[in-house]
Amino acid sequence: MSVKPRFAFLSSDGILHLHDEEHAAQHGKHVQTSLTDDESGFPIVEGQGVVYYAREDKAYVNGNKSDGKLIATPPVLKQLATELL
Repeated sequence: MSVKPRFAFLSSDGILHLHDEEHAAQHGKHVQTSLTDDESGFPIVEGQGVVYYAREDKAYVNGNKSDGKLIATPPVLKQLATELL
């Protein structure tokens, strides 16, 4: 978990990631967020890293769409994705 400012961006496959500004800028459009990220760069919501597929509007914990648990999309992630799409 990082305490430096985090910036959200969408990967080429539409997955929301958080990183430092320099790295996020390499992916094009990015926005600053108050969220923190897990060791894989996924946003932490309610204590869990969430893999969010913005184009599908689907969110997963404990893995991704092939092996994770589908959850209701946290509004904060949907809001970030709206700014990035």
